[in-house]
Amino acid sequence: MSLRQIIYTSQASEQFNKRSLLDLLHTSRGYNTIDNISGVLMHRDGYFLQIIEGEQDVIEDLFQRLNNDTRHKNIKMILDRSVESRLFSNWAMGCADFDEPELSMLPGIRTDLSNPEVIEDLIIHLPEIADFLLDKLD
Repeated sequence: MSLRQIIYTSQASEQFNKRSLLDLLHTSRGYNTIDNISGVLMHRDGYFLQIIEGEQDVIEDLFQRLNNDTRHKNIKMILDRSVESRLFSNWAMGCADFDEPELSMLPGIRTDLSNPEVIEDLIIHLPEIADFLLDKLD
């Protein structure tokens, strides 16, 4: 089975507090479990970076829905590729808040999720970041 992995960034349309982030995660996890989608949502200062993985057509449909979601704007596709295996196979939707000091010390993790250089560095170190997140947040 060919899997698709996409990484995108976006900006919250309005301020996301802890409650609204938890509501978003709860809803996303329900849909993602049904559709066999895995991934992680990273949040920092009103910006999101999300990695989602799943079957080609399912990810295509999800990304179309995400583009129409008014809770965020300025959606930018960072990476779109076929992969042999998932990085986050056990997560319907993990969540990382970059305010945690441990996360900020990881290679590729810096505060500005809107900066292309930060995103490029994050992609380079994606396997290390995935391992850390799986150990820390699972």
